[in-house]
Parts: sequence; C-alpha cells; structure tokens
Amino acid sequence: MIGEVISGKFRLERAIAKGGMGVVYEGTHLHLKRKVALKILHAHLVRKDNSMERFRREAIVLAKLDHPHAVRIYDFGIHQGMPYIAMEFIDGIELADVLAIQGFLSLPRIVHMAEQILDVLSSAHKLGIIHRDLKPANIMLCNTEQNKTDSKEDFVRVVDFGIAFLRDQDEPRMTQQGHVHGTAAYMSPEQCRGLDIDARSDLYSLGCVIYELISGQPPFVSDGSIETLSAHLYREPASLRQTFPEREVPVAMEAFVMRALAKQRSARFPSADAMRQELIRAYKESGLKTARPPRTLLPNQVAEWWVSDTDAPPVALLELNMDAASRDILLTTLGVAAVKSVRIEPGDSLLGYGLVMVLAQDGQQGLAVCEKLLATPQTPPIVLCGPEDDLELMTTAIGVGVHDYIPLPLDPTDVARKVVRILRRYTKLSSADA
Repeated sequence: MIGEVISGKFRLERAIAKGGMGVVYEGTHLHLKRKVALKILHAHLVRKDNSMERFRREAIVLAKLDHPHAVRIYDFGIHQGMPYIAMEFIDGIELADVLAIQGFLSLPRIVHMAEQILDVLSSAHKLGIIHRDLKPANIMLCNTEQNKTDSKEDFVRVVDFGIAFLRDQDEPRMTQQGHVHGTAAYMSPEQCRGLDIDARSDLYSLGCVIYELISGQPPFVSDGSIETLSAHLYREPASLRQTFPEREVPVAMEAFVMRALAKQRSARFPSADAMRQELIRAYKESGLKTARPPRTLLPNQVAEWWVSDTDAPPVALLELNMDAASRDILLTTLGVAAVKSVRIEPGDSLLGYGLVMVLAQDGQQGLAVCEKLLATPQTPPIVLCGPEDDLELMTTAIGVGVHDYIPLPLDPTDVARKVVRILRRYTKLSSADA
C-alpha cells in the first residue's frame, strides 16, 4: 500500500493509526502539494453488515461539522473497491500519549482543554451529531490551529467520528438499540445498556476524560470490559479529593466532575454550553490562579518525553524468526527511551516484567504464542509485532486479549510511544506535570 496513488491524486506515505473501522495513512495530495490523512476501510469490512454505509456516513458527519476544533474533511471516494476519506492532517499528539507520559495534568491546563472540547461538542450537538467515543486517544493537541494563529497554548482537535450518529429523523440509523458501541472506560450508563443516547452521553464521556486528566486514571478501572461497564451502571466514582489528596482538587471542581458523571442523564448538565459555563464558574470559585497553559510539543519534539523512569520493570522480548534489522531497530529504540529489555524463550517465567513483546514474522505463530501466554496467571500486557498487511490477524489478536499490535517493519516512533505508554499505565510510574 505504501507509495500507492489513490484515485490519481493521493499518495500513501506511511500508516499512522489503526482502528476498528480502518487504517489511517499520512498522504500527499499530489496536485495541491500538501499533507493529508487518508482513512481506508478495512478490507474484511467492505462487504460486512453496514460497514460501508457507516464509513460513508462518517464522511457526511465530518462534512456537516465545520469547526476549528474538529478535523476537516477534503474528499470521499472509492479506489479499487476500497472506500476512503481524505481529511486534514493534524500535526500534533494524542492526549492519551501526553497523559501516559506525564501521568496527570495541571488544573489550568485541563480547564483550557475542556473549554475547547465543549465548544466543538456544542456545535456538533446542535447539528444532531453525537460523537459516542470521546476519549483521550480521540483528542489531538497541537501548538496552533494550523496556519491561523500564533498562540503557543494547547489547541485541541477532536477526531474520529467513525461511530458517531446523526440524531435526524431523515437519516437512517446505522446502529440498533441494544448494540453497544464505544470504549468501555468512557461510556455513559445508557450507552453501556445499548439504549438510545443523546448529547448528555458525550458529556458523561468528557467527565470521564477530565477525571482521568486530574487523577491519572479513569473513574472506573478493572481487568475487563464487562466489569467496567458494570461499574458505570452501578458504582459511584471514587472521590477525587479523598482518593487523590496530592492533587489538591478544589471542592467546586470535584462537584463539577461528579455532576458530569451522574448515573441519571437528567442529573447531568443539560448541554455542552451549560457544562462549559459551569466549568468556568467552578474554576473561578476554586480561587486558582489563572496560569497560561503550556504549549504542547509536536511529534518531532516529543522524544525527550519518552525517557522512562529508571525503576521501570524490564520488557521481555520473545523473538520468533525475527529479522536482524527489526531486532536492531527495537533494541535501539528501547535503549534511547531508557527501557530495559531481556530476551526470553517460550516457557520462561514472566514474573518481574512490565510488558511482553512477541516479535513474529509468521503472524499465526505469533498469535498462537500470545494465546498460550495469556493463559498464564498474572501475565503482563502483551504486544504482538507481526505482518503489516494482515489486518484480520491484528483484529483477532486484539480480540483474544493482546494489548496492542505493532506492524512490521517497526517504526521507532510507534514503538517508543506505545511501549512507554503501556509501562506507565500498568506499572503506575509517575512523571512531573509539564
């Protein structure tokens, strides 16, 4: 796929993200000489259920939402039977990466980000668009709104409306009541039940995001999706002030977050505008000093963030017919990030490791090894590195419990980002707030 020209005008440069619906590539618009992001539907979904129609509708959703904090769409088409969306290329970093690397953020910075997110949600909701998957991985941070401002503060872009739907009676519903869509850690109670949802579901998800930005973890953390969904339905989130006293959360700010996380949607904020007004009021009532939020580093400046804590547990490397070039890339990348690594053999004990990386040129062999490791009690998170073009393998691996999938040949940026994120998330490493 890399180097291929789509519809005679978009050249694929590199894969930058993979999701349930498709693969996102950095591309070049050959006529306009500018970067674009191209989202191409997974091959195995082209004829499956209503995925093609959902993909087309994502383009319609994005086209309807013309907002500076939302990604802009340029084109939609079908190339050799594969549908694609051409979008604005966002030069920034996922909020999930910032959070995983830094642990938590300062309240002035959180409020600054949340105001922008609420602004774009307000516009989306007024158009009848519900995002349904608002989470740190779908929030990009940039230094500026590209080519429009010289501000050095965080500029938020909300991305991936791939499972959004339009609350419009003239639009066909692509999902049925009783079907659950979203990410478990950030789903509203009504979303967990598979009920019809409205704008207040997005506001609940944003409440989960803000809770995590303050504390360093989502309001409900468990070993499985079912337990997390149950917690959203029946458990109250732990008090920020009592559970995380070191964060010194003001009373008004905790009350704001807890209202956003109310089980009954009628008890939440009625709209994004109302939530934004209350956020500003609560922040002012807290008496915190108004601080200029720091700028976000762009990807080519992020390397300095990747240095891991010296007490991070080592990574276990289980190589299955790995080529020398990939091995060298991996060892060099982990060394630069100050992550210790140990080569192991099948059957070795996994105690003391923070992460297991299975490297396999034969994807099915790698998957079989991963499944065997997952059957072992207290197995650390597992990352499978396998063939780039085997999307079905990637989907199957994630489905059986593999934490992440990194395609071969290895991209040092992708490896460093994912490895350090997992080590910080699962070994409770701390980092000073930037």
